[in-house]
Amino acid sequence: MSLFPTKVNFDICTFCNHKCTFCSNADERTLKESVSYSDFISVMDNITKYVAIDELGLSAKGEVLLNKDIVKIVRATKERYNVRYLYISTNGAILSKELASDLLQAGLDSIKFSINGYNEVSYKAVHLKDDFSKVVKNFNDLLELKKTKYPHTKILISSIINRDKKELEESFKSYFSSNYELINAILKYDITYTPKFKDFKVAMAKLKPCPLVFNEIYIDSDCRLGLCCKDYFKEFDYGSLLKHDFKELYLGAQMSSIRTMHQTMEFPENHFCKNCLLFESANA
Repeated sequence: MSLFPTKVNFDICTFCNHKCTFCSNADERTLKESVSYSDFISVMDNITKYVAIDELGLSAKGEVLLNKDIVKIVRATKERYNVRYLYISTNGAILSKELASDLLQAGLDSIKFSINGYNEVSYKAVHLKDDFSKVVKNFNDLLELKKTKYPHTKILISSIINRDKKELEESFKSYFSSNYELINAILKYDITYTPKFKDFKVAMAKLKPCPLVFNEIYIDSDCRLGLCCKDYFKEFDYGSLLKHDFKELYLGAQMSSIRTMHQTMEFPENHFCKNCLLFESANA
C-alpha cells in the first residue's frame, strides 16, 4: 500500500468574483493568493517525486479562472505530469467560450458550474452578483463545445439551495434544453462547515473519521501543505512546499497527529475537525 494518496487538490486561486452567502471566502481573514505557473511547477515537481497523481483538482475556496496562468497550468498537468483526471469547479461567470475552448484543448477533463439559484432573483440572493444570464450563456456555450468537439468532457452543475432536487433539475432543463442530455450530473449539496459557522445545534451522532485526511493531499494557494478545503482562515499550516520536501511534511509529526485524531476520534476541545464533523452530523 502506498504511503501517499494519489488524489491531490491544489487550490491555485483563492480570489473570488462572487460573495456567496454560505461561503467564508468574502471574510477578510480568508487567504487570498493566486499561484504562478513557475510556483505550480516547483510544487508539483516536489510532490511527484513521491506521488503518481491520478486525480487533480485545481479549485476549492475561490474562483480558479481568475488565475491568469490557468491554461498553462492545465497543459502542464497533462503533458508534464500525465495526470489522468483533471477537474475544476467555477461559478462560470467569466468562462467565455474562448477560454473554455482553450482549457479543453489544453486537456481539462471536467468542469463543474456552481449555480446556486434557479432564476435571476434566487441566484442574486445567494451569489450577491447579478450574473445569472451570463452564467446560463457560458454554460450553454460549454455544452455546445462538448457536443461539437469534446464529447468526453465531464460537465456538471452543483447547487447549494433550499429546493427539491427534482424541481431544481426541471428549472435547469428549461435553460439548457437543447443540450440538456450532455450534462453528466446535477448535484444538490448541503451547506458544509467553514469557520464562519460558530454556533450550530449538534445532533446526537457517532462521529466518523473524515476521509479527506487519509485520501487526499491538499495544497493551499500560498503553496503550503494544508489540511483541507474548509480551512479558509489558515488554522492549519504544515509548511511551504516551495521550501520543504513534500515527504517530510506529509509524514511529519503535525500531519501524523491529525490522522491519529481521526483514527481514534479523540480531539482537543473546540478543535476545527471536531466542529466540522459535528456540523456534518447536525446537518446530515
